[in-house]
Amino acid sequence: MKSDLAYDWLFLAGIGNSGPTHWQRHWEAEHPNTLWLEHRDWDSPSRDEWVGELQQLLSTCQRPVVVVAHSLGCLLLLEWAAEYAPAPNKVLGAFLVAVPDPRSTRFPQEATGFRPAEDFANRLPLSMVASENDPYGALEYVQHSARQLGCEYVNVGALGHINGKSQLGYWQPGFSLLQDFTRSLIA
Repeated sequence: MKSDLAYDWLFLAGIGNSGPTHWQRHWEAEHPNTLWLEHRDWDSPSRDEWVGELQQLLSTCQRPVVVVAHSLGCLLLLEWAAEYAPAPNKVLGAFLVAVPDPRSTRFPQEATGFRPAEDFANRLPLSMVASENDPYGALEYVQHSARQLGCEYVNVGALGHINGKSQLGYWQPGFSLLQDFTRSLIA
């Protein structure tokens, strides 16, 4: 059942997908106006394939979306936007959580073709959310990327990679940030 909202939230997960304890899955389950991008290969992501899958999904969307991305899903959105945005009436903006640094030694070698967030020109309204102790994206990297992209940046403290292992459950403070961001897009 869809809500009476004029948009959907589109979830973009990172490598391996978001499991049942991930806040993205909690939010998807609790809210009717959601879409989830499924990939053919969750374990060896290729930039071109993932961007193509996102474009294919967006081309079938009946309503505009607010993207809710985690980890590699953040870089996916930025890669897509560099190629396809602005897409009038398709993507209202993107809420990017735990943006990873592809130059980091911790970045999964299986993920190929993705560039650092700071390398992009911003074509969409964005909000970046970061943790002080994210092993995949140092706080300094996220801060610099947010400045380069000219977008809002929120430090949520020491929450690791802000994923299922962080044991956040529904993560109400994050959902409040998403609601604030979404309201700013449709105001």
